[in-house]
Amino acid sequence: MNEQVAAEIAEEYLSRWRRVAVYDELAVMEENGDKDWANVTGEDGSGAEALADVLPMADRAVQLVIAVNDRVPRANIAPVTRTAVMRPDGTCAE
Repeated sequence: MNEQVAAEIAEEYLSRWRRVAVYDELAVMEENGDKDWANVTGEDGSGAEALADVLPMADRAVQLVIAVNDRVPRANIAPVTRTAVMRPDGTCAE
């Protein structure tokens, strides 16, 4: 999988998260250490894994990290990541 395809997948997952995420659900996900894995196929037909993880931040905000990697990880290729922050009032920032 090339980096552009991985970036497109990461952007789509982050965009979807911004449309449907609720702060309380993300806070529970972070508190429980939950991660969401999905096997995806890029537009070029290559397989990848997408990981969504929620990390704590200051002032009760949470950061969602989307990481996309080849299904067969290679040591010389780092995952492509995208992040966004959600505050307790539901507002999002990149």
